[in-house]
Amino acid sequence: MAELGIANDASVAAHRMAIAAEIADILKRQDLIIKMGKSLVRTGAPSHRIEAAMEKVGKRLEIDGSYAVLPGLIIVTFGDVETHTSETHLVRCSRSLDIGRLERSNVIAYKIAKGELDLDEASELLDNVVNGPPTWGFFMTILGYIFSSAFVAPLFYNGSWTDCWVSAIFGLCVGVLTYISERLPMFGNVFEMVVTIPIAVVTLAFHPHVCFAAVAMAAIVIALPGYSLTCSVMELAAKNLISGVVHLVYALMYVLFLAFGIGYGCSIWRLAHSNDAIDVLGACQESINPWWTFLILPLATIGFGVVYGAAPYQWLPMVGDSAVGYAVYYFVAKAAGSSSVITPSAGAFALGLAGNIYARVTKRLAFVPIMGGTIILVPGSIGVKGAVHLFDGSNNSGGSEFVFQVLGIALSLTLGLFLANLVVYPMGKKRTVFLGF
Repeated sequence: MAELGIANDASVAAHRMAIAAEIADILKRQDLIIKMGKSLVRTGAPSHRIEAAMEKVGKRLEIDGSYAVLPGLIIVTFGDVETHTSETHLVRCSRSLDIGRLERSNVIAYKIAKGELDLDEASELLDNVVNGPPTWGFFMTILGYIFSSAFVAPLFYNGSWTDCWVSAIFGLCVGVLTYISERLPMFGNVFEMVVTIPIAVVTLAFHPHVCFAAVAMAAIVIALPGYSLTCSVMELAAKNLISGVVHLVYALMYVLFLAFGIGYGCSIWRLAHSNDAIDVLGACQESINPWWTFLILPLATIGFGVVYGAAPYQWLPMVGDSAVGYAVYYFVAKAAGSSSVITPSAGAFALGLAGNIYARVTKRLAFVPIMGGTIILVPGSIGVKGAVHLFDGSNNSGGSEFVFQVLGIALSLTLGLFLANLVVYPMGKKRTVFLGF
């Protein structure tokens, strides 16, 4: 009887150990899904694609769960079919954009969905992405600000070479102040207005030697919420209503912050120079030779890429896709006019088509080249130019239309990008995650 009791105790202990090991394995798989979601949020993936990626990986790991990505928060609910219970995790996670680390996160998610990584290895790789340093340090990021501001002035606003180097100086100042604002929360609260007011005043002081529209817009081009606007409208189109509405309202308010600062600076200048009549957002008269576009477009794209964390091997597809999108945008604008909604949608469709074909051929992330092209189209710039008239004291009635201008451009880009996805992936990507726009 004693031997039988010992045998029973041993079997019970073994059974308990097996249950404990199974529970530990389930918790490890659940933790991996949460880490993957945090990694994708912190590197800048669109919310509707993050949820789909978590769903795909969850099915691969045989975890029953539902996922919602909200601004600043990930809600994950894991269910247990056998016990009819559920467990909900609320994970605070701020959103940023680092294209280099985003592609690393996508590769990890792809390998998990394919079953090519074990749990421990995948968890360690995701920890390295989440806790690792940004792709570029301070000095390279500042150089990216200088390049993007300098070359956007002649590229999009018909600026001269003088506008180019003045915009580069302002870009340097904006980059340094952005770095400071990230470390001083109190300064970050008024960053947009503190930066744009002196830019407007100093640029008007240099008039007529520089074009105000080119310099002022190029100086804050990194701050323009073109990517945020496009992502928010795409999230709304994908029926991700809460995240889309919050990001849309934030992007529109950010446009108003920037426009208020520029308009406030213009009002200060008019107060001191009431006799000077200046059309602050009029078209620039002195532009560079259009053939320079072949040089300054790649340099501007690389500048944007460095600021947003693109690694050197990602520059070539970003430049190629932005060139395709810009070329289509340029020639369609000649036929339909730059104010037509057809123009940005045609450019977005072209860059989305090229980006998805690149991804299908190379098996790399389509988000990278498409991101480069989307930033180059800069949908937020037109909204800022329209909204400035609300605050610059010019009594121009056109400023009230800025919301419709911004939304029209964002909707056009959304249509083009979604149509490109439909053409290249008509049935979706069934076997793995689709992390793109």
